[in-house]
Formats: sequence, C-alpha cells, structure tokens
Amino acid sequence: MPASPTSPALHTTCSDGFLLGLESLMRRTSQGRHLAATVLELEGTPDLERIRRVAEKLGKNHPILHARNERSKKDWIARWRTDLASREAVPVKLWHLPGAATAGEGIPSLDELIGQVINGTDIDIHASGPNLIFHVLPLSTARWALVLAWSHSLMDAVGMTKLLQLLAAEANLSAESPPAATHASPVSELYKQAYPMIEEMRKFPKWRPRSLHRKGARPGKSRFHVTTFDRAETAAIRAKMAATAGELLLLPYFASCAARAVQAVISARFPDEEASILLTLPVQRQSDPAKRPLFSNHMTPYTVLLTADDLAELKPATSALYRKYADFMRRKLPVAMHALMRMMERCPSRFYNLPAFIYMRGEICSLFHSHTGAFLPGVDSMFGCRIANGYHVPSVSAPPGIGIFFSEHEGQLALTLSWKDGCLSPLELELLKETLSEDLGAPLP
Repeated sequence: MPASPTSPALHTTCSDGFLLGLESLMRRTSQGRHLAATVLELEGTPDLERIRRVAEKLGKNHPILHARNERSKKDWIARWRTDLASREAVPVKLWHLPGAATAGEGIPSLDELIGQVINGTDIDIHASGPNLIFHVLPLSTARWALVLAWSHSLMDAVGMTKLLQLLAAEANLSAESPPAATHASPVSELYKQAYPMIEEMRKFPKWRPRSLHRKGARPGKSRFHVTTFDRAETAAIRAKMAATAGELLLLPYFASCAARAVQAVISARFPDEEASILLTLPVQRQSDPAKRPLFSNHMTPYTVLLTADDLAELKPATSALYRKYADFMRRKLPVAMHALMRMMERCPSRFYNLPAFIYMRGEICSLFHSHTGAFLPGVDSMFGCRIANGYHVPSVSAPPGIGIFFSEHEGQLALTLSWKDGCLSPLELELLKETLSEDLGAPLP
C-alpha cells in the first residue's frame, strides 16, 4: 500500500550529504554499498511471532524504511521520498547454523552472516525497498543473535541506539516527525562562513598524510574483526588509560590508539617517510537525545592532523590530540565545517568529496574512528531476552580503507576493525593488531 500522498519528503542533514558522498564513491568504484550491521547477542530463544509483530508495526509506521533517496530538482539537496514509499513490514530473515534443526537458510557462522550483510545488495537507498532488515540466527539452545542490516545514509550509531530503545519498548513506534527544513543560505554567504575550514584544509598537503588505501588497486570486499574484551581485560585497559591519560580523556585516548596503529602500518609501508595521520572524529551535534530525529546522521566529522612527532608515544599523542581538538573548537572551526558541509550538500554526490581529495592529494582521511560509549544504555533486554553483548560493524570506503571503532556493554569493551580487501596485507593486519594490543594493554586475537 503506498504511503499517504500527504507524507512529506524527509529532509536530510549535512552529515547525511557527506555519507551520500561516500556512498557514491563506493558505488562508482565497485566497493559495494555503505551498509552497516548492528549485532545483539541475546540469551534464550527468539520469539519469532513477537519479532515479526514489531517488524510489521515499525515498517508501517515509518515509510522511510522503504523510501528511496533522491535529489530535489529545485535545490539539488537529497531527500527521502516517503511520499512514494510503501508501508510494509521490515523484512525478517531466518538463518540456522550447520546441523541445527531450525527454520531458515543455512549459514556457516555469525561472522559469515555479518559479512554477507555489509557486502550485500538487499538494501539500495536509490530504489524503493527495505532500508532496514532483521536477521535472526540461533547460536545455540540458549543463545541467539539479532543482526540489523541498515544503510549508513539512513542513520548512524546514535540513531540506531534510539531505534533499539524503541524496539525494546515495543509500544511507542509512532511515525517519525520530519526534521524542520533549514533555510537555504546563499552559497556566497556559506563560502564566507566555511572559509576558515577551507584554509585549515589547505595546510594538510604539506604534511603528506596518507591512508591505507593503495592507489591504483581496486578495493575488494568489506572485511571485519570484532574483539570483545572480557571484564578483566576491560578493567586492565581502563587502568592503563587512567594511568596514561586519565579517565576524562576517553575519546582522545582510544582515538590515539587507533591513529598510532594505522601509523605503524603506514610507516612500515613507507619507511623513508614520516607518516602523518589525518584523523576524522565524529562529534555529536545535538546533546539532547529527545531532540534527535530517529533517521538522520547526528555526527559532524572533525579533522585533526597528527604529525609523526605527535604520535611517537601514546601519552603525548593523547595530549596532542586533545590539545588540537580543543584548538579546533576554540577557533570555531565546527561552525565553518558545518557551513562547508551545507555548501557541499547541493553538489552532486560524486563531487562531494572533491575538496577533501584536492587538499588530501587523493585521500579523504587516514582512518575513520568513533567511540560510541555504552552500547544501548538503559536497556538490558530485547524481545524478552537478556542482551549478552552488542556492537556495530560498519563497512568503510577506500580511501581511507579502514575504520577502528569502540563501544562498551556491561563493563566489556568491544573493538571493531573494519577494512577493505586490498588495503591491508595479512602481515600489515598483524602489525595493526600488535600495535593496538600493546597500546591497549590487552591481547587482540
């Protein structure tokens, strides 16, 4: 059944525009789609009737979950065409492990399912159809996994947290209120506001920051590796962080660990160069969760350059990152960055990353990183089952070719490595893990 003709098109945000640019890059270069998987490992057995009931209610109340994304002919800004979307249930797909006597299609492992999700073609934001899919996989007689496949152009980890909170409540799945339309400022005015950030980006080339993307090589499939540290290991990591940088520098600490690991690989690949790292840090634009639209990206990427000297040791690296981040804020570059992104959202997606490519000599940044804090805070069960663990596995584009992400659930830190085939050799992957293990103070298998 088509959506009501009065359903408005949902406005995208500047961050959505940036993510659409990455989506365009990945499609043009045969890297697949910008998809992500959110994994919940739950105790007990899945109540399929209950899951399907919630999936039907969710899909019918949120036409954006079947809408396509297209640019307006008036201002060229992308919008979700909810007015053309069908109100259908979110698809629920069943799987079973080898030898299990349960319904669904066979799959060798949970990791294999996650790999299929982030490399899949079931979700296409440029065509009508599901933008969110539930995958149900029993892992044993007492444990199962719910894997949510979603497009990064639809939302981010903050939006997914809000969606999971609604699913856990199962009651309030009411229709999404469209974000207020923003005033389309003249490009000349936006350029003046964005100029400080443009000047900042012009400083980057002389430092020759690199990523793990290999120029001339075609990136392959999205790969990933998830490590959940146990409570003892997480406590050890926390203790080392407190002794090294202090408990308050949580984000700079983990970002420094990630940057140093990528730098170690780049230094080994280019031993005659002093590798600088351009780190992309996501920063929340809205501090009040109640004001966050459910389906929008809530982060703005800030770029911080770290030189080889900055990254020589972990503690100074954390201090340098914190100092440069504070300087980024002091110079009000977030305002300039926001204006730059608003200016670029009217550009065709294939041109969206053009400034980053120009000033970065073909790169976007050195790596993607985020620390999303506690996974699903305030919620300990889903569909009547206790949540044993939860984490996100996003696919990344090349460049930069790698993302290193952290989150935490019930005192256990989870680390997700996500990379593109062809950007890391097996030996480089081992070097990356060894550097992370050494800095974190816990083994990384």
